[in-house]
Formats: sequence, C-alpha cells, structure tokens
Amino acid sequence: MTAPSRSGRTNPSGRDPEPGLTAGAAAGRLGVAATTLRSWDRRYGLGASRVSVGGHRRYSPADMARLQRMCTLVADGAPVAEAARVVLDGTDAHTGERAVSRSGGGHTLPVGVHADHHARGLARAAMRLDGAAVRDVLGRALTEFGVPAVWEAVIQPVLYGMGRKWEDSADNTGSNRYVEVEHLLSECVLAALLCAAGHGAQGALAGEAPGRGVLLACTERELHTLPLHALNAALIERGIPTRMFGAALPPDALARAVDRTRPSAVVLWSQHAATADPDTLHRLHRCPGTTVLAAGAGWGTPPGPGTVRLTSLAHALAVLAPLPTG
Repeated sequence: MTAPSRSGRTNPSGRDPEPGLTAGAAAGRLGVAATTLRSWDRRYGLGASRVSVGGHRRYSPADMARLQRMCTLVADGAPVAEAARVVLDGTDAHTGERAVSRSGGGHTLPVGVHADHHARGLARAAMRLDGAAVRDVLGRALTEFGVPAVWEAVIQPVLYGMGRKWEDSADNTGSNRYVEVEHLLSECVLAALLCAAGHGAQGALAGEAPGRGVLLACTERELHTLPLHALNAALIERGIPTRMFGAALPPDALARAVDRTRPSAVVLWSQHAATADPDTLHRLHRCPGTTVLAAGAGWGTPPGPGTVRLTSLAHALAVLAPLPTG
C-alpha cells in the first residue's frame, strides 16, 4: 500500500515527507526514557508508524496520542501490559471523576472524596500530636488504596499544609509553632512507607529482590528522603526490585554501588538547588545499560544531557515500570 502525500499524490516509497518525531524527541516530549519507548514497541507493538526518507522510524501525532495515553494509564497504576491492551483496543479505562488506581487491586481513590476525608483525619490527628491516630489513618489508607494514590492525594497535601502553618507562624523573634507537629507527622509517614515497602520498623532492606532493579539515593548533601521512600514503596508495591540508600550518599559510594549492582536505573534525589550535584549525574552516565534519572525540585530543567527529570511520583512510575529489572 502506498502513502498519499499532502497534495494527494501517491508516494511510492511509503515514506512520509513530514516524518514526525525521532525516538529521542518523542521520549523528551512524553517525559520518559527512549529505552522505554523501545521496550513498548518491542513488547506491545506501540511503536512509530512513519518512515523518514532515510528509512528511520518516526512518531506521528497519532502515535504520540497513543503513547501519552499509555503513560497516563501506567502512571495511574495500571500494569504495563494491561495499559498497552487498553491503548491498542481503543477503550477507555477511566470514566467520570478523576481517580488514582492501585495496581492489581482494582481500588481507586477519587480526588475530592476519599482523599479529603483521609487528609482531614490525618491533619487533625497530627495537630493533636496523636501519633497512634496518625499511624492508623496512614495504615488504613495505604492498605486500601496503595502508595501512589495516598502519597499524591493525602500525604503530600497535608505535609504541604503543615509546612505553610510552620512558615506562617513565625513571630518577631524568629520562633515557629507547629515544628513538633511537622516532625511527628514526618516520622509517622516514614514509618508507614517503610511498612508499606515491607521494610519493617527498623528499615531493613527486606523488600529487596534479586535482579538489577532500581537504585534510589539522595545527593551527598541532601537529607530530605520522604519522597524517595514513597517512590521506593510504590516500586516494591508493583513488584519492581529496589535498592534504597537514602540520605547523603557520597558520590564515590554511589559509583561503587552502581558498579556492583548494575541497576536498570538510578534515581538521584535533590530537594533544593543547593544540594543538586550535576557532576554526579555526569559520572553516572558512564555506566552502560543504566538509565539515569534526576528527581526533586533541586535539579534544573533539564538537569543535564541525557538525564530525564522526574516531576512527580506518577511520572516516575510511568518511566520506571517498563524498564527491564531481571
């Protein structure tokens, strides 16, 4: 079959005179790694449909629409194979109110309904300094709805609200109220995420599984780890093996860990610009077969050549879920 040109004439080569996006450009626009696109093409047939004059595959607007749908479904918690089936069948897995799905469980946490209920309960318990109640709210929500939904629709908004209370409460002496509330809430969230990841109360790496998996670490001067723990728990919840190194990992130690474990991907977290370390990202790019990802607000846009910046937990899952982990 031949392809008509925009003028209506037949192009006997079957190649489009305006061939669309390269794999790298498509990956950048979608916010995923190019290896992810190649994996989706190889496994599910979600590849480029156009061919350039030079014989290279190119992504058309229709291809990009399908891939954007794929990214959305995976980010919402759908297994990658199921998301591909939905995209290829042209069916719609989401109707009505926006919801975040828990992979494999079929449960959803509609924004503005259950999320507000849990968030209010969490905030009230934290303000009372009732650690047991905070842990109970978090435990029930995580068990029912899973890590991504609870992190993005419950935990993050409450942490942000507490941070604002802390900032707004400063008096003319520089003293702040609510510091104790924020500390208690943070510790309870960390404990809940460790439990959700199967780590146990002492934070042992019990959730680790054989395989290359994903290595998670903070830059050398970064001490804020809660978002990274949320990603770790969400990956383990999906059966993706992880190695979690937490706060303030020196670059040499990170390089040795990557060299020893050969992970499929490395996620390097920086919450503030002062803790970002582009040199470490550049060093990681020398590791063959490892996708390098920068997470957190500390990184610039883009964080560096060849590095994908993860903008949210949902985005991180969309990027990491398709990567080979064996």
